[in-house]
Amino acid sequence: MKLKHRLSLYSISIFSIVSLLLSVSVYFAYYFQMEKMEEHSLENKTLLAAIYYLEQDELSILEHENIQRQMQRTISRKDIAVFDSLNIKSAGDMVSLTDIQPWFLDQVKSNGKGDFNTESYFYHAIYYHDNEGDFVVLARKAKTEFNEQMHSLLRILLIAFLLGLVIIFFFSRYLGHIAYQPIINIINQIKERDTKNFDQPIKLEKSYSEINDLVDTYNHFVDRIAQTFNVQKNFIDYVSHELRTPITAILGTLEVTNQRDRSTEEYAEAIHQLKMLTNDLQETLEHMMLLSGAKTSFEFKQVRMDEIVWQVIENAILYHKAKITVEMHVQDPNVLQWEGNDKLLALAINNLLENAIKYSDNKPIQVMFREDEGRLQIWIIDQGIGIPQADLEQVKQNFFRASNTKTYNGKGIGLSMANIIFSLHHIQMQIWSNRIGTQVFLKF
Repeated sequence: MKLKHRLSLYSISIFSIVSLLLSVSVYFAYYFQMEKMEEHSLENKTLLAAIYYLEQDELSILEHENIQRQMQRTISRKDIAVFDSLNIKSAGDMVSLTDIQPWFLDQVKSNGKGDFNTESYFYHAIYYHDNEGDFVVLARKAKTEFNEQMHSLLRILLIAFLLGLVIIFFFSRYLGHIAYQPIINIINQIKERDTKNFDQPIKLEKSYSEINDLVDTYNHFVDRIAQTFNVQKNFIDYVSHELRTPITAILGTLEVTNQRDRSTEEYAEAIHQLKMLTNDLQETLEHMMLLSGAKTSFEFKQVRMDEIVWQVIENAILYHKAKITVEMHVQDPNVLQWEGNDKLLALAINNLLENAIKYSDNKPIQVMFREDEGRLQIWIIDQGIGIPQADLEQVKQNFFRASNTKTYNGKGIGLSMANIIFSLHHIQMQIWSNRIGTQVFLKF
């Protein structure tokens, strides 16, 4: 069952129960209230009848006529009966006495008054003391008008109940449509996703907090999957691109060497070339396995960024005779702590420093640590050939090389690999360059 239909069903069910309970409460409250009013009215009429029948000898003619006129306006004599002490009717024109039981008359004598109802009449009786004796005066009123009022009220409540059901049905359908619309938008956007745009986040213009939480969770989940897919895709791209060259070189060297007999020195040179190509191949595989997580599985822990950078700098000085100066502008040592994988971070920073060394022809390089609002920043500044403005937006792509790097050896994977590693660590990498020099900015 769809959510909007379920909301409609829940709304109708709740409204039905509440309306039914309310209608029953209103009906019985009105019923008992009207019943009390009828009993009170009948009590006055009974007293008026008692005065008319039993006080005639004590009232003047004018007073008695006034009582008679009042009684004629309020009650018929056919609805009055007066019983003596022996429960024998002594006055009144009430004909049908089958509803009046002797026990009721005795009860009135004991309590001073009494009431009872039948399907057709309200009955009220009082015990009246007179100079001629003690009498039970009983009056009744037909329930025709009362029953019609109750039936009218019942019809009104029933119509209101049914009309309310219809209104709440359409209203709940409308509310269900409004509540379900963000979900429909999410479903439609997901249906539009394919292998090319599956990582695009879902966007909703109007929604409510629960759906926004769902969308944020979905977008975060898809972003994590997209990162994993990108790593796998990049790994496949790197392997297919990088392994082809050393394997082709190894096969070519073996084929050339095998064409004729060689001297010991020539075999030694061929073996040396094969060893270099094999080491290059092994290094490439190490990098690819590291990047794909095959080795480290991206196990993150607290690391010190300054220690990682210093280790990379020491290696660069040792192997490349690099000229690197370091400036530390960090007051809080905790800023240097970061959650990450030390091998991946060392690989990424090493790629940046090797680029700076290679494309500046080993000119001095400056590395700066800065603290900005409690966040770490690392700057790597060289004095090399720079990056043309037209190439700046593409230098992070796989296998892309700037137009001014043709005279330098390279594979076009250093910056792209570094960018992927920094993205996995939530580190933003920005690159600025002029005609001379390049600045790489890492924002943690």
